[in-house]
Amino acid sequence: MISLLIDTSNRPLSIALNRDDALIAEINATVKKTHSGTIMDYVDKLFKIADIDKKKIDRIIVARGPGSYTGVRIGVTAAKTLAFSLGVELYSVSSLFVIAASTGREGIFAPVFDGRRGNVFGAVYQIKEDCYEILVEPQYMSFDALKGKLKSFNSPEVLLDRDEKFSAGAGEFTHTVPRITAVEKYRAALKSEGVHQLVPEYLRVSEAERNWLEKNRL
Repeated sequence: MISLLIDTSNRPLSIALNRDDALIAEINATVKKTHSGTIMDYVDKLFKIADIDKKKIDRIIVARGPGSYTGVRIGVTAAKTLAFSLGVELYSVSSLFVIAASTGREGIFAPVFDGRRGNVFGAVYQIKEDCYEILVEPQYMSFDALKGKLKSFNSPEVLLDRDEKFSAGAGEFTHTVPRITAVEKYRAALKSEGVHQLVPEYLRVSEAERNWLEKNRL
């Protein structure tokens, strides 16, 4: 089985082609460019590097969020468009789990993305060689609340991208960026999606939506 994997949830971009869970080719970029202007070009380059026709892939796996509203939307839209045009299966995976799996190590990991004003999008996973357990479900919370939850676990490791803006005091953490090729072996993390039903997982409403709701509250 050949899979195309896509993650544009935040500043980094990670795309890969896997065959039976093993990496064929990947492109990982952390340059400050708009994903909307680069994603399809990178996908085309990936297929050229691998010398594989797009029509040969069997499925697409995309990071569904949380993360940057724009970033998540771009990745999900690209994945849905490709899945529809190629007539292949579509799966999604939590963007937080992508970070945890990207360590390539076993342990208890708390991947976090900045949520502004001292808040984060975070989760806690226990990663083993070919399986994992969700210890804290992905959610939007204060960083202090997450740190409180981490006290219950043995030697948890906070994962974040040191080059992302972070509104809370991060303290000790491990610099980690996504390598989405790593998620495919964790079968339970992959959610089968309908091309027209898949929606990004933001975990909170945007500021514009929140302002509209407050303005139009009865």
